[in-house]
Amino acid sequence: MRCRLNSEYERDDVTDEDKKALPDDIAGAILSATEAVDPGADAAARMKRRLLDRVRDDVLSSEAELVTVRDTTDDWIETSPGNSVKILRSDDESMSILVRLEPGTTFPQHYHPADEETYVVEGETWFGDIHLVAGDYHLAPKGTTHGEVRTETGCVLLIRKASE
Repeated sequence: MRCRLNSEYERDDVTDEDKKALPDDIAGAILSATEAVDPGADAAARMKRRLLDRVRDDVLSSEAELVTVRDTTDDWIETSPGNSVKILRSDDESMSILVRLEPGTTFPQHYHPADEETYVVEGETWFGDIHLVAGDYHLAPKGTTHGEVRTETGCVLLIRKASE
């Protein structure tokens, strides 16, 4: 017997009864033949916590969305001459941005109220006395200040930091 897929991609030869793990009469017989067991307060609390954790995880995973940001020049925002930013993702806790610095650009020394991670995507830059090239990673921990950011060649930086 061949089956076909209907417009919602379900088999058209499967009934609601077929989708049940056990037919109602067998499930009822099993339930009536078993006695209730008291697992005890601690075990019941652990089972409840695991069940609620699974429900929460299912809800969170169903709400999660894949995010793709395409490489288009329209998304860049000029924040100062020679300095452009592209916001990749931003929420209440953190943000991921690309920063594009044109050759000869400088950015003043600044304080970091939270951890800031930087990955050099292309080009090279200086963070004070620290020279970074494509492929380098830099962490400015919470409470630190680093020197002037400058680039002679231009660069693109991927920065992840706490939202402001």
